[in-house]
Amino acid sequence: MKRLFLLFLPLLLHVTQVWATEVEVLSKVTAVTVYRNMARETRTCSANLAAGNTEVVISGVTMQMLDPSIQVAVKGDAVLLSASVRTNYFQEEETELSLDKNPKAIRLQDSIKAMNLELRWIDEEKQVHSGEFQLVMDLLKSSTQAKEYKPADLNACIDIYRARAMDLKKKIFDLTLRRERLSENMARFQAQLAELGPKPKAKQPMKEIVLNFWSEAPGIAQIKSMYLVNSAGWIPMYDLNVESTNKPVAMSYKASIFQGTGADWKNIDLTISTSNPGMNNDRPILSPRYVDYVNYALQLGVTGNAVTNSMYIADRRDDAAVDANIDPYNYEVSMNETDIHVDYSIEIKQSIPSDGKQHICKLQNYNVPATYRYHTVPKLEAAAFLLARITDYGQYNLLAGKANIFFEDTYVGQVDLNPQVTGDTLLVSLGRDEKIVVKRTRIKEKTGKKVVEAAIRENFAYEITVRNNKGVPINIEVLDQVPLSRRKEIAVKLLEKGNAAYDENSGRILWQLKIEPNKSKTLDLVYTIDYPAGQVISEQ
Repeated sequence: MKRLFLLFLPLLLHVTQVWATEVEVLSKVTAVTVYRNMARETRTCSANLAAGNTEVVISGVTMQMLDPSIQVAVKGDAVLLSASVRTNYFQEEETELSLDKNPKAIRLQDSIKAMNLELRWIDEEKQVHSGEFQLVMDLLKSSTQAKEYKPADLNACIDIYRARAMDLKKKIFDLTLRRERLSENMARFQAQLAELGPKPKAKQPMKEIVLNFWSEAPGIAQIKSMYLVNSAGWIPMYDLNVESTNKPVAMSYKASIFQGTGADWKNIDLTISTSNPGMNNDRPILSPRYVDYVNYALQLGVTGNAVTNSMYIADRRDDAAVDANIDPYNYEVSMNETDIHVDYSIEIKQSIPSDGKQHICKLQNYNVPATYRYHTVPKLEAAAFLLARITDYGQYNLLAGKANIFFEDTYVGQVDLNPQVTGDTLLVSLGRDEKIVVKRTRIKEKTGKKVVEAAIRENFAYEITVRNNKGVPINIEVLDQVPLSRRKEIAVKLLEKGNAAYDENSGRILWQLKIEPNKSKTLDLVYTIDYPAGQVISEQ
């Protein structure tokens, strides 16, 4: 027996050496790269490793972590054997309970709890008074149904009912008013508490990164772990400031960052990337398409006097007081452009709480050369818009987003900036100019119908007037259109367009005008439509 134990002793010693020593280390997020729809956190720590196997547990990782995205870099002599992720259901996220540490939030929560208890007690009082009122009614009913009932008793019953019922009704009424006022007050307290951040969640689990190391000798390992997280991203936004139409556009490119990972980012190195790792990166595969006959089924639906035909489907397409010179973002941003994305690194530490709200960071400032021209589409809207035409806009690495427009240091409004176009020129609307008056009216004398060789000829005539009430000349383009025909039996003919350019493929008509101060110009647009008699036409 002793010999058998000695034989197994070397094997037992070998097994005990394989068992890893578990070490839990403190870590913190030191850098974050924010993508369009997610973010990458970089968490750093150091661990004391024993000789042999050591299991290092990095705790405090958000539940928004995407487990397959984990990457680990190690500085030291130890060898990383494996990395895995697990969930710890006994550890709570600190920032989820951050409101409990806020004195203002604590006072609001205590007040809400007190008001909620008072509401519950009001309901109990109302229930007692309502029961007492019902009891009085039942007693009076039974007493009036007695066989020996005298008229003198009637007055006594009425007096009792009046006195007691009025007292109970008054108490119930007062409690109802008190409950309404208390509910309104509690709603204000709850709204104020919501402004301080997300509602605290008790006992929220957190993830842990488990790393297994092998080391020949004891030592210290510097560990950097990187992983993607959901509930974070950024939205591009712009401030466009135009001092005058003979100067370039002052563009401020910003990022509106949001994050609700459950953990605040405190004093981190922040990088904003135009990359979008959440998108499908598989190349598209073109499959064969086949043409065949289509059998239409006519379905009529009646609602009142209206009849709709499901065969006809309309396809409509619509084209669509801050000082901007003060830059509150006094820091530098370095830009690194690759073949497929651009990274903007903020040069100073940033802190972004996990509240889901927007936090603005400056990316770049540009002075963008532009030419300016007024533009109007009186058929759609009787207004003139100032457009900035920007060429070579690809060098600014812009993304589609909202733009705040400032003209002569006055806030004009907000427009959509969409650089994802194939044209050579990016058009940016700088808002409408109220000093330019546009009007489009139908010319009655030239409008009407008549029969021409068993067909109907309908005349359309419009007069467009543009007046410049500004003190300087303006260049303005006026855009209108004539309808296009999909049928041979419907013919459209353009009769009058002045010196406008006409595109037969789109039906668009464009006038280029220069109007002197306090002057007007009038344009005529006349066209005819011939179609078979007995038919009705409409422009779609």
